[in-house]
Amino acid sequence: MLGRFEWRHSARSAARQMAQHVARRVARRGLRHCASAVTPLLVLCVAGACASEPAGEREATAAREALAQSETTATRARALPATGLWSEAHLVDRLLRAGVSPRVVEPAPRGPAWMRRAPVVYRAGGGEVYAWIYTDSLERRAVTSALDPATATPAGAVPPFAAPMRFVAQSNLAAVIVGGSETNQERIALALQAGLPVQKP
Repeated sequence: MLGRFEWRHSARSAARQMAQHVARRVARRGLRHCASAVTPLLVLCVAGACASEPAGEREATAAREALAQSETTATRARALPATGLWSEAHLVDRLLRAGVSPRVVEPAPRGPAWMRRAPVVYRAGGGEVYAWIYTDSLERRAVTSALDPATATPAGAVPPFAAPMRFVAQSNLAAVIVGGSETNQERIALALQAGLPVQKP
């Protein structure tokens, strides 16, 4: 694969050679006979080819960087005590182990007010995972006990998350999984419902 500089250099060279070729044809035969040499379709094709590959390359680079950031976050989970309480590092580590390549969303959406705190949000498995991490399970239960588990919404409120979705409440973690395939939603939900190990005293 060509590097970014090499690709741009080759694209410029190709464009320059095409321009020189058209100029030579115009000089030899006259503009009227060479109109077909530079049609709007050709211009669009050249412009599209020149624009799409760098954009795709930028997106791929951003995805790799985001995944590397997630892997760095996940490594911190190994150094934390086994209390059974979730942290963001535990969340990312579990998503990585589920094979859904989490990438943090920044800035994260605020989420519904009834969750009483801002979520961390990760793109994962073709969808998104909204996670609220509370101090302990008691604080989490005080928030989630009144929610409909099918919609993560209190009675009378408009559900903010599109179906199909999964709602998980486990220890001090509440999570909503939206988007992507139902298979990946189930995979993520099972990974979170399994909880974290607790070290015996």
